Amino acid sequence: MRTQGAGVHRGILPDGSAAWAVTGYEAVKGLLNDARLSVVKAKSRNGYAGAHLPPALDANLLNMDGEEHRRLRKLAAEAFAPRHHRTQEAIVAETVAELVADLPAAGEIDLMGELCEPLPARVIGAVLGLPREQLGAFRDASALVLRVDSSPDEQDTRKAMVTLMGLVAGVIADKRRTPGDDLLSAWIATRDGQDKLTEDELMSLAFLTIVAGIENVISLTALVLDDVVRNQQHRAREILGEPVEFTKFIKQLIHENSPVNYALRRFPTTDLEVNGVTIPRGHTVFLSVRSAHLDPDSAGKADLGFGYGPHYCIGARLAELQVQHAVRAVLQHYPHLRVTGAREDYRLRLSWQTYALAELRMVAA
Repeated sequence: MRTQGAGVHRGILPDGSAAWAVTGYEAVKGLLNDARLSVVKAKSRNGYAGAHLPPALDANLLNMDGEEHRRLRKLAAEAFAPRHHRTQEAIVAETVAELVADLPAAGEIDLMGELCEPLPARVIGAVLGLPREQLGAFRDASALVLRVDSSPDEQDTRKAMVTLMGLVAGVIADKRRTPGDDLLSAWIATRDGQDKLTEDELMSLAFLTIVAGIENVISLTALVLDDVVRNQQHRAREILGEPVEFTKFIKQLIHENSPVNYALRRFPTTDLEVNGVTIPRGHTVFLSVRSAHLDPDSAGKADLGFGYGPHYCIGARLAELQVQHAVRAVLQHYPHLRVTGAREDYRLRLSWQTYALAELRMVAA
């Protein structure tokens, strides 16, 4: 698609509305940072209504632009400031260590079910400040809410949403009385002059952290683990004891294995010309992050896997830490590790937005 014509392609969505896919590194990067493309679904002229979330959850950073987005993002980013890094990394390291310690000593191991899937849910729950005894319920509810197949049972999903947000609301109330060293406590305390987060904003930020911080991290961790064991194992083991080199190595693999196919849908606020093609105002636009990464012109340039511009993921560092610690711990735990077949033989998760493995089985000795 990137090499055909202008690299800008018109298609039709299942609801019959027009959509456009933009490919190529420079076009995608430029449009990720272009104020003429809005993430606000009200800008759609095709009737896009989003995920039908409750109002308190719908008003989140992924559905805001401009000054409203800048204000909330500035307040939200405080919880990911450097002074919180040590605590958050300690949570990641402890969670990874516990999960890896429970893996079988040898033989076939299920790295998806036993490590990649539980890791981000437990990390996000702990980072938000959920009590340890609630993390199991948090993981179960978030797994249902974040199902990527096309026909989940709506009643089950609604129940899971109620459970999930009930857990978070209870913790917010507890943190108001007894603050801790966690995201929710930091957000409750955050102020910019007299400006502070409202109750709905706290809830929407917690919801967004769950949505953005679990499913993509599962996919990213699995893809990087597979790549390391399949293609990079010798190099990875050589530098296990060199933290700086190992971090650089994993960051490069994160770039190469980004699971994101398309960025969040966007809507032009005016007729928009891209590579000589005019995209009408209000039409749905999908920016192909995977195409950008596969473009030879991307070599040595900014990674787009966590976004670019005003919607760059504020939790990117937390995601990277989970991948780094997971890979290091697995390699340290298993002196000998091999894959069982071609990557193309793995089952995939049913998702068009991400390239995500549904299984990750290896043999250890």
